[in-house]
Amino acid sequence: KTAAEQIAFLEEHSSSESSKWREKAEWRRANRDWLRYSRKIAIVVALSLEELNMSQKQLAEIVGCSPQYVSKLLKGEENLTLETLCKLERALNRPIMQKVFA
Repeated sequence: KTAAEQIAFLEEHSSSESSKWREKAEWRRANRDWLRYSRKIAIVVALSLEELNMSQKQLAEIVGCSPQYVSKLLKGEENLTLETLCKLERALNRPIMQKVFA
């Protein structure tokens, strides 16, 4: 590639990365009300998995979802339904909501 092509490529990718960062920041701002609870739930679930020596894959099988969904849940950016929360509590045999809202 020529220098001009390389510069154009870098400018194109850096601006798209910048816009992705901006989009993510705007999304977090727009959803911050429920995200704080989602992150607390993720911490409780992650600690429970560690204490139970259970893998994400095992949890996914018990709950009836994909391992990718469990991974998203553990990132704290998944808007969980009450049904999913109940399934998680049952699968982990631990209260989640009491810890989150205590």
